[in-house]
Amino acid sequence: MPIKAIILDLDQTLLHTLHRFHAVFSEMVGGLDWEEFLKLFREDRLDELVEGDRAEFWEEFTRRFSRTRHPEDRPIEGAREVLERLSRRYLIVVTTGRRVPPEEVWRELEEFGLAPYVHEVRTLLGHDGVWHRDALLRRILEEHGLSPEEAIFVGDYWVDMDSARRAGVRAVAVRTGLEPDDRLVEHGALRVIDGIWELEGVLRELT
Repeated sequence: MPIKAIILDLDQTLLHTLHRFHAVFSEMVGGLDWEEFLKLFREDRLDELVEGDRAEFWEEFTRRFSRTRHPEDRPIEGAREVLERLSRRYLIVVTTGRRVPPEEVWRELEEFGLAPYVHEVRTLLGHDGVWHRDALLRRILEEHGLSPEEAIFVGDYWVDMDSARRAGVRAVAVRTGLEPDDRLVEHGALRVIDGIWELEGVLRELT
């Protein structure tokens, strides 16, 4: 069955925003240096520094994160060029774990020159859970009359892979989020590539 939709994660998949992540997280937990942040981020242990209700913490984090900018923010290498080409052939949907109105994400995509190549933006605003997007993926498929086999999900985090697996969608993982390959594969990644710039090669293999 031909692929009709490419559903993509935003941060660390299309946009390099890790320094922004560090700045906002550090402020919320009372200070955390960059090297220790990177270590905990790679090990998926940032929750250890969160006091109180974790769901509430991360909800507030995504609101602050979405409205913050950092000098190191930029598109991932090749993101604009790849999206430009893919948008001519596929439905391009950008998703994010941020709990903010889609308009905030559209504004950011415009700032970085990606908006012309994106057809829809979906966020977790109004959805249950913390990071999982399986319900969101299923809704996208349903609204477009697509089967799970007609879509590919691209993300950088193990939860992205797990969300795709739960929704029955094939998942491609990118290493730009610093996740180890084995964790990504364990949670459902069909392929692990260095970055979005390699996505077209995977699509050719799958089609």
